[in-house]
Amino acid sequence: MRAILVTLGLALATPAWAQSPVTAWCGGGVTGGGNGTRITPDGTITRLSRNTAGSPEVATPLGQDEAAFRRWTAALAAVGFSRLASQPPGNMTCTLSQGTTTLRWPGGQPPEAVAGVFAELRGWRP
Repeated sequence: MRAILVTLGLALATPAWAQSPVTAWCGGGVTGGGNGTRITPDGTITRLSRNTAGSPEVATPLGQDEAAFRRWTAALAAVGFSRLASQPPGNMTCTLSQGTTTLRWPGGQPPEAVAGVFAELRGWRP
């Protein structure tokens, strides 16, 4: 019972966007396809891929890491993620999103403020 009350208290004290999945994605180019990684608040990590712009997204479960979700969410909050400005898209475009916020940049190096979270999420392995 105590654990339920603590969890409920944390959920109510945490902004809604911080309880949303975090997704790192890169795609575009000739095919419009791409791939990425998503982590949900319970720590479920899923590899996402799409061969072409119109093809269905394929989701492959990778594992569980609740501590990573908390760490990455805290890092995004610390840099003011919801207030960072996107760059114009490129032929290949990468994004980092959480809740209703999506940060976009042309393929290549992510903005310094989110580079660590982006690299860790995309490179997560069980």
